[in-house]
Amino acid sequence: MNVLRTLTVLFFIMFLGCSSSGDDAPQGPIVGGPSDDIDPGSTDDGSNPDSGDPFLYNATQDLKDVADFPIGNIVSASKLASTSTENETFKGILNAEYNSITAENDMKMANMFTGQDTYDFSDGDAIVAYAKENGFRVHGHALIWHQSIPNWLNSFAGTDEEFEAQIEGYVKATVAHFAEAKDTGGNPIVTSWDVVNEYFDGSSVRSTLFSQRMGNDYHKKVFQWAREADPDVKLFYNDYNIAGEVGKRNAIIGMVNDFQTNGIPIDGIGMQMHLNHDWPTSDLPTAIQDISDTGLLVHVSELDVKVNYGDDITELTEERAAAQEVQFQRVGYYYTTIVPAAQQYGLTLWGFRDRDSWLYDGGSEWPLLYDNDFDTKIAHRGLVAGLNGENPE
Repeated sequence: MNVLRTLTVLFFIMFLGCSSSGDDAPQGPIVGGPSDDIDPGSTDDGSNPDSGDPFLYNATQDLKDVADFPIGNIVSASKLASTSTENETFKGILNAEYNSITAENDMKMANMFTGQDTYDFSDGDAIVAYAKENGFRVHGHALIWHQSIPNWLNSFAGTDEEFEAQIEGYVKATVAHFAEAKDTGGNPIVTSWDVVNEYFDGSSVRSTLFSQRMGNDYHKKVFQWAREADPDVKLFYNDYNIAGEVGKRNAIIGMVNDFQTNGIPIDGIGMQMHLNHDWPTSDLPTAIQDISDTGLLVHVSELDVKVNYGDDITELTEERAAAQEVQFQRVGYYYTTIVPAAQQYGLTLWGFRDRDSWLYDGGSEWPLLYDNDFDTKIAHRGLVAGLNGENPE
């Protein structure tokens, strides 16, 4: 970590105080994503960002201070509550670099919808409380996703009408509950929701439990229920491969047009941005322009950049690290320069250390901005350059 951030983190740790409590314990169902735990096995190897390591650099600018829009990252209630040394370091960087947070798993259906008409919002409430105390906004993720369905709902034996009633009750109860959280100025803390996540499979409607029991128009109902529960929260559709998969992008734009024609509420589109170091290339600015042309808010919602999708390297190479830096710069640059300021909802990274990523797979990927010791990678430098308007091409 650079000197300024190191001092910030140390001050943050001293302010909160350290305890002898153990590392994070397993919590709740983890569905469709990475583990929330920070592995306690990693220790500082003594590397120094200024020691000539080609993968690291001495950062002098924090992301939230560079961008004119919110910069976010993912959290879990367990990591925010933990006072282990590693999680205190994580929270120090979180508070220094970011001003928006997304719950990686704690605000998904499988973790909150515990039984018929029964909900457990405790983990989400803990995240909201941390956000209130530390000045973050919260982006809710995600109300409906086919990979986050509680077991009891998968085996629900009621009629389709009864199934739909359960979904309606869940959506309205969840959105209304989190709408109650306000900051000291009376402003909402949970300002937005990914209402439906990954409705499309390519350019077609994905076959899921929801489409099978409620019909292909279930997504329209969910957006309407969310709006009925909170007239002010921003409602997003979220999906991957919007950049790089033209058919899916056109299907999403067609959905937006249909919503707008028929009065279905929608405020924004989340472009997940799980990218490769060399993909997409020319389609990245095209995709950002196409989504901006809808007039909706645009959220880069789950950004990471793989460098080993072909599984052809066993260690990070200087060539791949440099390509990753450029790809992060491209995202920051094109989002900053293409999306109109009024539509820039923010840019959210999908993790901190490489080893904490859902892509890590035992050490064969390095997709994030910080190495396993929380030192700042040159990928961070690329993102800063892009946010500063430096053209990478």
